[in-house]
Amino acid sequence: MFRREFVKDFFYSLVLFLFRPLKTLKAQTKYKHFLKIVLADGKKTDLTALMAGKAYYLNLDDFANLGNYGIFTNNTRKKSVLKIGEIKLKFTADNPFVVVNDQIIQILNQPVWNEGSVWVPVREFCQVVNDFTELHLEYLPNVPQIRFGAKSTNVLSVSIEQKANGTLIALNTTKPFPAGKINTRLVNGWLYLELIGGKGNAKTFTKKLKDPVVAEMRAVQFARLLSIGFRLKKIPHDYEAIYNPDLSQVLLTLRFKEIAQNDTQEEQPADNVNDELENQKSAWMIDTIVIDPGHGGKDPGALGYYHLKEKDIVLKIALKLGEYLKKRLPDVKILFTRKTDVFIPLWQRTQFANQNNGKLFVSIHCNSNPRHSVNGFETYFLSADKNAKASKTVLLENKSIEFETSEDKKRYQGINFVLATMAQNAFIKYSQYLATIVQRSLRNRLRSEGMKDRGVKQGPFYVMVNATMPNVLVETGFISNKHEARLLRSKSTQAKVALGICDGIIKFKKDFESAL
Repeated sequence: MFRREFVKDFFYSLVLFLFRPLKTLKAQTKYKHFLKIVLADGKKTDLTALMAGKAYYLNLDDFANLGNYGIFTNNTRKKSVLKIGEIKLKFTADNPFVVVNDQIIQILNQPVWNEGSVWVPVREFCQVVNDFTELHLEYLPNVPQIRFGAKSTNVLSVSIEQKANGTLIALNTTKPFPAGKINTRLVNGWLYLELIGGKGNAKTFTKKLKDPVVAEMRAVQFARLLSIGFRLKKIPHDYEAIYNPDLSQVLLTLRFKEIAQNDTQEEQPADNVNDELENQKSAWMIDTIVIDPGHGGKDPGALGYYHLKEKDIVLKIALKLGEYLKKRLPDVKILFTRKTDVFIPLWQRTQFANQNNGKLFVSIHCNSNPRHSVNGFETYFLSADKNAKASKTVLLENKSIEFETSEDKKRYQGINFVLATMAQNAFIKYSQYLATIVQRSLRNRLRSEGMKDRGVKQGPFYVMVNATMPNVLVETGFISNKHEARLLRSKSTQAKVALGICDGIIKFKKDFESAL
């Protein structure tokens, strides 16, 4: 008995050691390393680097000094903003989200705070810089070394301004584009600007916008030209694109027939700039969370031991989750797709979330399997891919459409999950991170119950297809397993499951918003 407990404690300690958080980086790095730098002009220098596991970290202040890039560090909030050309990169210690101008992206390893500076993982940092700035960094981890190279781009950035007589879109370039090298065309609400000989980073020009005229930008790099599309909220009376050699800019002007007096925008006084930034920031805040108890009404969901029905268990967990969220996030609106035993078609659930401007969508379910020994909890995010183990769960949850009307069923015909996943590409990484955090929090809460952690998975669930926000589906356990059915019918376990999901949501919200 003693030997068994010793072995158990030893392996538990080993796991804690191997997976200790990165925020203890300073304690782990008794000896500093050096990162070799080869600049574009061939000059060489070294930067101090720290190491955690196999990942190297560089000091953001040191990198800024290399090229005289602008940098501002907030010591209180432990975040730094690095400015490379027109691009601002905001890194926050112990946070996987990076803000690139008005975009939020997620990286694998979190930045850390050490000796009064933000240190960033070298591999992820180089990737972000390459994707969004005019720099090109080649990272050689075995040396380790960073080589500065020339990026073959000549279209660097874009800005959009509303003027009294229309909209001005300006592209900063490093080469001239005479009239014969500029084409424009308007197709189905998209205004395309094609620059023959243009080269740019498509990721930089692909994003959704909060602009009164331009809703979205998309870019495609072809062999001979760069095409940038602007999805317009209203169609212009006319438009024109010219190259201004004095500004080194391609200027695309949009003019409209009538401009209402209230729609004209004057230049903002300097005192109002911070207010505008705060307004943009507030649009990203997670202020509405939609909880979706699976199944309901004529759709019982999975059936299990003790005459349990999935629809009943998940409703109790969902309502309890709502209580916990309201207590811990009093300023956040908590909405439910259902609060009683009613049937709601799958497509209406995400439609409800979209119409109410939901910022997170969490669908709660119980699992089932013909093999009664199968057990554990798992969290899913949307993907066209699924492994063999996920297939049964996907089929089980998608069976809900059998209870829908023939008209509703037509909505699912021909759904291409590859395209659906691409449509969610703007926040699919957030969904994956949310799934990871929720799964980890559930593990912490359910460890005492002896429930198995089945991990984070992906699959093509109908209920998640149309969500325009980060979304996950939580399988809280197998009611086809006698032990887990007994646990899930108890109020104490339902509370632990709800607390686990709640912990994950709050952790995600904190990480996401602290990066803004």
